[in-house]
Amino acid sequence: MLQEKICFELGGLTLQEPMALITNWLISVFCAFAYFKLKDSTKEDVKLWRQFFLFFGISTFFGGTGHLFFQYFDKPGKIPNWIFGFIAGYFVSKAMLFNLKSLKLKKNLEIFVIAKMIILFLLSVYTLKFVFVAVDSMITFILFCGFIAYHLSKNGFPEYKNLYLGVLICLPTVFIFFLKLNVHRWLNKDDLSHFLMLGCLVYFYIGVSKRNSKKSPLID
Repeated sequence: MLQEKICFELGGLTLQEPMALITNWLISVFCAFAYFKLKDSTKEDVKLWRQFFLFFGISTFFGGTGHLFFQYFDKPGKIPNWIFGFIAGYFVSKAMLFNLKSLKLKKNLEIFVIAKMIILFLLSVYTLKFVFVAVDSMITFILFCGFIAYHLSKNGFPEYKNLYLGVLICLPTVFIFFLKLNVHRWLNKDDLSHFLMLGCLVYFYIGVSKRNSKKSPLID
């Protein structure tokens, strides 16, 4: 059962979900940290990862404000969060495809990434439902940061073990979201999912940081 949303007054404004603001902005701050820590990289795939952290950080910044000002902007106020989330998913997918040698496989998967992003984005805006954003994230993380990362980790990229471990940390969010598991008013399904996502991103950063410090061969 859904918990009652926390509403409060501040400066004459009616605001809500302070924990969603805090947990979103924790992720945003960590993404900014990762983005700047990787700023001196000359590796193209790491540069793509930097773009992921940049846009995911912007996405979660707006995610926090979308929850906070929901009384004023309703669901349309969450669209900036969704837009930057889709862009972040594109860059992380590109980063994971970079180290595959097969041009045909890369091309096919790049077409899939773009088609998936456009279709799910249009559906999310048309219906104003977050479920399409969630589906895009799940496909991106499980396929690219999960299966492809596992494949890479067994073929010259052992540091990418951290990526699929991060996905495993984040995987329970699927059940938390769809089963609407709320632990407490101050730790609802969104808050809990954000904490797991933060743990996932920490592992992503560890893997990318290790990748940044070594050379690895391209593989089929």
